[in-house]
Amino acid sequence: MKKDNISIIRVDKNLILQKKYFVGSVILHDISRIIKSLEQKIYFVTFQKGAKTKLHYHETGQTLIVTEGMGILVIYKKIKGTVKTGLKIRQISRTPLKKGDAVYIPKYTLHVHGSTSQKQKFSHIAINSHTSAGLEAKTIWFDSDFETFAKKIS
Repeated sequence: MKKDNISIIRVDKNLILQKKYFVGSVILHDISRIIKSLEQKIYFVTFQKGAKTKLHYHETGQTLIVTEGMGILVIYKKIKGTVKTGLKIRQISRTPLKKGDAVYIPKYTLHVHGSTSQKQKFSHIAINSHTSAGLEAKTIWFDSDFETFAKKIS
């Protein structure tokens, strides 16, 4: 069994380059790679001041555990359209998040999460379940206006 401490885990350079999935600056630590987790993908994520994810959903459920700062989880509903042609969307909930909060996001739920403040960063641990076949679940990402429309990122 491999043990590590998240405060000294090195930034995964391959993940930090994935800026097309975020608005603002985000640092990702792939904990599952270090501890050799086979049932889920685990990330320690730090959103710099005001940063957030782009709109996305996961093929399986996701759990967020807040470790620092103030953030938000915004859930959207698809009104019409397809992933290929673009989606008309509508925001259906906004949940403020603070240190110690935990939230579960069901599979295929369109959402955004990140920092709500231009003055402080926001961090959480994200746990993404693997599929029932034991495979890493896909995340589907969208460029969006965060209000009415979303188009899948190629």
